[in-house]
Amino acid sequence: MKAAVLGTGGLGRIITLELAADRRVDEIVIVDRRGDRSRALQSLGKTASLTALEADVTDANALHRILSGVDVAVNATLPEHNLRVMDACFAAGCGYVDSAGYSPPVARERRGVLEQLGLDSSWRDRGISAIVSMGSDPGISNVMARVSADRFSKIDRILIRKAATGEKATDGFPLYSREVFISAALSNPIVWDGNDIREKEPASGEEEYAFPPPIGKRRVHWFWHEEVLTLPTRLGKPVGWVDYKHDINPELERAIHAFEALGLLRPDHKVKVGVTQIPFRDAFMAAIPEPSTLIGPLPGALGIVVEVHGTKGDGTDAAVRASLTMEHREANRRRGTTAERFLTAAASAAAVMMIHTKRLPRTGVLAPEELPPDLVVPELAAHEVSFSVADSPR
Repeated sequence: MKAAVLGTGGLGRIITLELAADRRVDEIVIVDRRGDRSRALQSLGKTASLTALEADVTDANALHRILSGVDVAVNATLPEHNLRVMDACFAAGCGYVDSAGYSPPVARERRGVLEQLGLDSSWRDRGISAIVSMGSDPGISNVMARVSADRFSKIDRILIRKAATGEKATDGFPLYSREVFISAALSNPIVWDGNDIREKEPASGEEEYAFPPPIGKRRVHWFWHEEVLTLPTRLGKPVGWVDYKHDINPELERAIHAFEALGLLRPDHKVKVGVTQIPFRDAFMAAIPEPSTLIGPLPGALGIVVEVHGTKGDGTDAAVRASLTMEHREANRRRGTTAERFLTAAASAAAVMMIHTKRLPRTGVLAPEELPPDLVVPELAAHEVSFSVADSPR
């Protein structure tokens, strides 16, 4: 098969490594607006040939030419480009995968992942497939929810909890794209109350949550995330409640909202540093640890837990807990990156192979929870990703 990876930053590099190590992939086209970054990856191929191209995903004509003849494209650029890249894939007739949706500033706006899923019928008619928001979380977390939910006839609530530990300088900071984090942090947290999506105050709903070792107890709070938007409608059964809580430092979130209120995060708001003027937003992001540099001896681990509470087929009330824990040192051993980046890349690569091998339940635009567990779980395992599922006290 021929795959394309659009964007060769920290995540795109690891996705390229994952695909290049898969013997089912014959050729990979790697594309970045910075040609030097894409060319630097050409030596990574093991079983697949790699071709580096310089192009910008905002150039529709160039993107269409590149995607013609490609079987599946992975969008590793910023989520704000998702719809643009999907349009190009649709025109070229190739499959599409991304790992995160665009965060809308207002929960009810049909932007981001909901707008992408709204393209489902046209993609079905075209006979091509897309899997959206297929990363660590959202993505693997959705699969964990699906595997757990399949044990129930009625679902009362789905609770998604995430924590990432590291060294003192990185504790409470995101270990993924800083741009994606700031965009999500500026969107108020959302929950599903059984009838509708509800907004919550930033950094609210704080609780102490016990993660599996080596993470242990961490303070988590509500945070904007795509699972809350898709799980209520894509699991195929009614859901009474969905929320997502993260252990990001709440003061960091409050600072972001304060800077936004002051207009400091506007792209045109610049500050003078020496003789140079730079956007304040760029200076602020530079103060947040860059995940691409967090390799080597970084300690700590990433933990994702999904709890599903409800009623089983025999009428008994029960709870199931799905857990995934990965140490950063292990991710570094495998791919020279953090656990967050490794899991996201592995999930995206698994989605590429599911589209290519035509093992999806149907064509169209799918959320990760729509993937049959008996197919997606083994594919994740082929990329060294697994999670445990066990009954839990209700």
